[in-house]
Amino acid sequence: MIVTAALAWFDEPLWQLEDCVRGLPTIADRVVAVDGGYARYPSAAASSPEDQADTIRRVAAEVGLECEIHTPDRLWAGQVEKRSFLLQKATEGADPARDWFMAVDADHIWTGPRRLIRLEVEQAPANQDGFTVPMFTPMNPDRPLAESAAGEWHKQHADKFLSPQRLFRSYADVRVERYHWWYSAVKNGRRIWLWGGDRKLPQAAMREMQAPMLVEHRCLFREPKQIQRNREFCEDRVAIVAETGQEDDVNVEVAA
Repeated sequence: MIVTAALAWFDEPLWQLEDCVRGLPTIADRVVAVDGGYARYPSAAASSPEDQADTIRRVAAEVGLECEIHTPDRLWAGQVEKRSFLLQKATEGADPARDWFMAVDADHIWTGPRRLIRLEVEQAPANQDGFTVPMFTPMNPDRPLAESAAGEWHKQHADKFLSPQRLFRSYADVRVERYHWWYSAVKNGRRIWLWGGDRKLPQAAMREMQAPMLVEHRCLFREPKQIQRNREFCEDRVAIVAETGQEDDVNVEVAA
């Protein structure tokens, strides 16, 4: 069994990238990381400063993870395009009967007993497509919530637990469609929704992870520069969705 951590990042503090990668061996064997800003993101660039990729490589080596990094030569249209590319690279050449991928943001810290977690995943029945994993968004005690939150979602979920889909079988042709949290893939010749989606496709069979695993979502600890840029981006994204019905401001057909 190979578990791949699919990590998207752009212009992150080095300490944040280090904390994130150090937590990935909780379950992962390798990390595939994709750099780059979005066309509508404030002060975006095609790539981050080189020391960020160097930090990912160094920490991955220290904790025993294989590491693959992709650096684009242009801006991404948005989260949908970038995440589609990332998940396709993370699942390239994988066998869905035994291999899995996990969706990771740079402000995630994964914790838990590796042996128990991997045993549970290895024993998952063949008809199970993925796991939900408990995720907690801790408050930042050094700032008011209004200063730490980039958007309404962050305010609503501060100091709360969620159980989102985070671990998936590595099915063929994984795509992110319309919204950055709509994942689809091909299972047994038929496309299904792994996460999010509408009624046009069947939903994946998910189960909550029983081993004591946790994703700590430290979005409220981001630096002021990041928070302001993310706030502007989130506000713009709301407007684009209202106008076009999807996030990347381009015509994207949902899979049929």
